[in-house]
Amino acid sequence: MTPIYLVDDNRGSLQVELRTMDRIRERLAELHPYTRELMRPTLFARVAELQPDAAIDQAFNRLAAKFPIGSQYNWLARFCRQRDLKDVEIGFERERYGAGALLLDLVEQGRSPAGYPAYRIPAAEQHTDVGTIFGSYVFPLFDITKQDMAREVDARGWRPIMLDTWFCHRPVGTEPCGRCHPCLNVIKAGLGWRIPPRRRALGALHRATIGFAKSTAKRLVQGATAS
Repeated sequence: MTPIYLVDDNRGSLQVELRTMDRIRERLAELHPYTRELMRPTLFARVAELQPDAAIDQAFNRLAAKFPIGSQYNWLARFCRQRDLKDVEIGFERERYGAGALLLDLVEQGRSPAGYPAYRIPAAEQHTDVGTIFGSYVFPLFDITKQDMAREVDARGWRPIMLDTWFCHRPVGTEPCGRCHPCLNVIKAGLGWRIPPRRRALGALHRATIGFAKSTAKRLVQGATAS
């Protein structure tokens, strides 16, 4: 297994995420030594060094005008195309919001190259906007919700490791901000306990005021670009 990480030099959580990945590797190796061989060194690539791709830009803008998906899916699609990568595993869950909602009625069940069940974009959709952006992936977690994961984590005693994971794009010191899209998705999934109460309250206030105005303006701009 080779993890892939795209380095965005403008990402506020960059250093936190790099430290988190190192810490989790060390923790896994301590608790489960066999993971040293299972997890290969991370493949890093810089977003600034990706080549432009007009077709991917246009497909992404059309999708983003309808669904709240992040710019990382544009970068990842360009990265996969430029490296000629297929069957890259990505952790989408069956959700009713964000990128997972976009794929709900499109993916078909099959198997990953390693032989376990996974979903993928069907061949008939590969030349659509969805296929352009998400066609390089398999989705091994698509039948699992975040609540399912939380129950599995607790049943197996993995919560100390999971508490080391990171999801926030704009950390405030060492705390999640409570207002970026990953934080919102964690809250919507019923896992808001992962965000301190004070940050959740400030995030709710931001979403109801500034966040609403910004998201509306973003969709209008993306819709104009897509048309």
